[in-house]
Amino acid sequence: MDRRLLLVGAGAFGGLVLTGCSSTPHEMRADGRSLVTDAAGTVGVMKASGGANAAHLLETARAVLIFPDLLKGGVGIGGSRGQGVLLARGAQGWSYPAFYETSSVSLGLQLGAEESAVVMLVMSQRAEDNLMRNNNFTLKATGGLSLVDFNTATQAQLEGADVVVWSKSKGAYGGLTLSGSDVSQRLDLDQSYYGQPVNAAQIAQGGVRNPQADPLRAALG
Repeated sequence: MDRRLLLVGAGAFGGLVLTGCSSTPHEMRADGRSLVTDAAGTVGVMKASGGANAAHLLETARAVLIFPDLLKGGVGIGGSRGQGVLLARGAQGWSYPAFYETSSVSLGLQLGAEESAVVMLVMSQRAEDNLMRNNNFTLKATGGLSLVDFNTATQAQLEGADVVVWSKSKGAYGGLTLSGSDVSQRLDLDQSYYGQPVNAAQIAQGGVRNPQADPLRAALG
């Protein structure tokens, strides 16, 4: 593959979204609260549109990654980027949220732009371990973890997947790419939201609380 093409694609994708690297602590706290509120709304949409399958997957999922606004787009070379939250199921129910971001660059026929709400339902222990063990990892649909699209998978595929991805999109972009997405913990947002340094594993184990996230936990059931 032509390295110049990859560099051009990465530059084009980088222009899609500018992250708040210079945000103040106050702005970051507001961003975290807004993201958690939007995530609760996304869960409601998934439950309303996904029917019995969505309800069953939520009842059996080990964790969920929710990206309320995943922006995708490009001309010739596409990409995606978004902020999200992870909640894990424990003995006392759903944990409080840990913050994540995802990004990818892909080659192929890409036109226009699209905003998607995405929920990744983590169904297996090995998928959950990957999330909790690593600050940065890559979702792969071939080898490693098995990923399926909720909207197109058969019942057998849903039941056998490590991760089931539900999405609802609007725009001109053609379809959801499941593989190759880099997922990273946002430790800076974790710290601003909880007022202390903390990571996803500590949050999942009940090390911190923030009542503002209780409606999201309730929405998950």
